[in-house]
Amino acid sequence: MAIDEQTFKRNLILSHYEEPQFKVETFEDKEHLYHVGKKDSPSCIDNITAYAKISNDIIKDVRFSGVGCVICTASTDLMCLYINNKKTSAAKKIIANYLNMIDNKPYDKKLLEDLIVFSNINKQLNRIRCAKVGIEAIYEAIK
Repeated sequence: MAIDEQTFKRNLILSHYEEPQFKVETFEDKEHLYHVGKKDSPSCIDNITAYAKISNDIIKDVRFSGVGCVICTASTDLMCLYINNKKTSAAKKIIANYLNMIDNKPYDKKLLEDLIVFSNINKQLNRIRCAKVGIEAIYEAIK
């Protein structure tokens, strides 16, 4: 039995919230190999710190820590998945496309893969910030 699109989206978001692959509780960078980016929301609990290890212009590892709602955590985790092992220029292009989507601007769906599940967030004004906090932290860490 095939599941409908809405159920697929809901399940994908919940799986990346309940069991995020790239979230760490604590992070130590004793060798100072990681770039750090931090963002938070002035209106809710979302507070994300991103860590990116970049070598030869390739993102070798990206992780995040902090507190986030379902949308914040899931979007951050999915973004980490899609930019790991990519050139920073490719990652920045994915991030720019994602932010355009969230801001209801033109974007390339093909670049976003499963991140497209957040395409209707801009219809929920109170969730737009949630969908951007972690992504902006990641961008700060890789720029």
